[in-house]
Amino acid sequence: MVTRQVDARRRAPFPTACRLPRFPTSGSLSLPVNTRSPPVPAAGVCRDHVTGGPPMLKFDRRSIAFLAVAASAATAFATSAHAETDRISDGILITGNLEPLPTKEVTSSYTIITAKDIEEHQYLRLTDALKTVPGLNVVQSGPHGAQTSIFMRGSNSNQTLVMMNGLPLEDPSSPSGAASISNISLGDVERIEVVRGPQSGVYGSQAIGGVMNIITKSGTGALSTHASIEGGTLGTLNANGSVSGGFGSTNYYFAASHERTDGSDITPARIRGTQPEEKDGNETTSISGNIGQRFGENVKGSIFAQFVDSSVDTDEDGSNASFTPFYDNPNSTYDQQKLLISGKLSGKFFGGKWRPTLTGGYLHQQGQNKDQPDAGGSIYSNDVTFTSETLNAAFDNSYDLLDWNTLSFGTTYRHEKYEAHGFRDFGPTYRINEQSKADRDQFAVYAGEHLNFADQLFLNLNLRYDMPVDYDNHFSFTIAPAYYLPDSDTRFTASYGTGFKTPSLYQLHGFSTNSFGVFRGNPNLKPEKSRGWETGIEQGFFDHALVTGVTWFQTQIDDPIVTNSAGTTTQNDPGFTAKGIEAFVSFDVMQNVSARIDYTYTLLKTDSYQSAFARRPRHKIGLTANWQPMEGTSLATDIQWIDPYRDIPRDGFGFYVNPAPYTIVNISGSQKLSDHVTLTARVNNLLDQKYEPAHGFQAPGIEALAGVTVSF
Repeated sequence: MVTRQVDARRRAPFPTACRLPRFPTSGSLSLPVNTRSPPVPAAGVCRDHVTGGPPMLKFDRRSIAFLAVAASAATAFATSAHAETDRISDGILITGNLEPLPTKEVTSSYTIITAKDIEEHQYLRLTDALKTVPGLNVVQSGPHGAQTSIFMRGSNSNQTLVMMNGLPLEDPSSPSGAASISNISLGDVERIEVVRGPQSGVYGSQAIGGVMNIITKSGTGALSTHASIEGGTLGTLNANGSVSGGFGSTNYYFAASHERTDGSDITPARIRGTQPEEKDGNETTSISGNIGQRFGENVKGSIFAQFVDSSVDTDEDGSNASFTPFYDNPNSTYDQQKLLISGKLSGKFFGGKWRPTLTGGYLHQQGQNKDQPDAGGSIYSNDVTFTSETLNAAFDNSYDLLDWNTLSFGTTYRHEKYEAHGFRDFGPTYRINEQSKADRDQFAVYAGEHLNFADQLFLNLNLRYDMPVDYDNHFSFTIAPAYYLPDSDTRFTASYGTGFKTPSLYQLHGFSTNSFGVFRGNPNLKPEKSRGWETGIEQGFFDHALVTGVTWFQTQIDDPIVTNSAGTTTQNDPGFTAKGIEAFVSFDVMQNVSARIDYTYTLLKTDSYQSAFARRPRHKIGLTANWQPMEGTSLATDIQWIDPYRDIPRDGFGFYVNPAPYTIVNISGSQKLSDHVTLTARVNNLLDQKYEPAHGFQAPGIEALAGVTVSF
């Protein structure tokens, strides 16, 4: 995780600049859910997810036309120019502005998790890495691969924009419209960038709490191969491999991974009662490829594709023939398939002053939630399929008006649609059959200014005008200055921004087969809106070997969308305020020991939106540390302490509950045997804590794994 700055490409500063030292880097009770693997219900809220069968990747005429236009535009662009070979430096932040910036010029709070961090801490999944990020609470409702929600600075789980290589990953068919992140593996990931605070001035809808960008690896140089395998407790077996390299003006990176675990019972004994214990496992396979091409001296392009197939046991609730609640459900599964295809073409003209970029992408997601009657158990059965497609295209431009003034501007288009169909049996004599479909288009234009005065004062201004087809047009903006004092190694930052989020297609037109099919979406919903600010100070000591900082933040969210207390539809609530503090201390001891301590305080205030308190801990403390005791040996640890927080009971008894606080300790180590072979080992939940990130869903106990990595 980035805690200090490294050298970065810089444009010539304002004429008086001097070069500076580097420095581091209403009665509504619904809980927004993130995906359709089993969400925890609110009182009277339907607990529904997606379902379906094998992937049905259908390209309609709009999809084909979009891809054809994007390809034609890319070809026309490529034939007019020539290419750059620069790779992104560790000192560059891609996310948060209309073009990448050196990290010292970034004016919002951010975290970068690099490929080195992923390797040293042996993070297997995106969720493993995100748990260490300040300001975030990551809640997993079940085994690995189950529904995972992100609450950034107190915002809802669907108010953080998640992207892969700049392409939004939202699922229009999910109950909240949020991205499905539970099955994202990190084998092909180069870095993860998290920018906290309102970012709608740059990214539009959904960027209320912040933005996350997952950037995948690309190849370079001679042929390189990599393979690793590990196994351990809970019947776990993980394997991944990659082939990468380059020749002439072409580079490539291909990767594949497979994860499987038998798991443990996610339903705690106090809820399970006399029902027999059973294991809840998961299995995920991911295949990806990235091909890059330079066209002469000024233009380069790339195409990325990824397919993910996952299955997870969910323990969806039901009841037996006597209508006694049945929670430990051995036949309840959630399967999902995702296909992502994206392309990018960028150039540099007029001596590098004008930097246009053309991007496009297609995302197909399909999920299946299936449950069959159990012998002596649940008499319910269901089979529901939700399928979504999104098309994205953008044309971005940056132009250096002066050496210290860069203007950025562009336009974007997004088309999304979803289809759903399925049934649920309530015993042998009653069945609910449902189906729905919807689609929509969204357009936006945007502009921004990045100013650099004397390499000490930086100012980012961003303005965006969104034109959703079904709603009024909406302006969003961000104003964010930063000031650096080189003599004292002190940095001041501030930002203010507005945001908004349009309702998801599910919230507008969706259905649930739960609760006898009474739930329907609400086509009269209003967009959610927000305004927020932050201000911070960072101080370095001993040539930046020791760095400490603190940031104060506050966000007001109006008209949040929730499910009503009767569980029959969605509605807008009055809103809530989230405010708090993020503080950290990082230090490097000699050259082989580094550590960082983060503290997050989050306070929620609301008059009526009570579920705003759910799953937002008031206090969170995290420690990450690395030690290289000798050449070829690496040790790392992550420690997270989570304060009690309010949650909605899975078993439906009571109003709100407060799960106990918990401390999670993970350790990892590796030993290099040769230039080609490395042994790895890790232990998750070293203290074997019994805890429930989501009420009624018990996390796995201690896990021990060992493996070997071979590379050539």
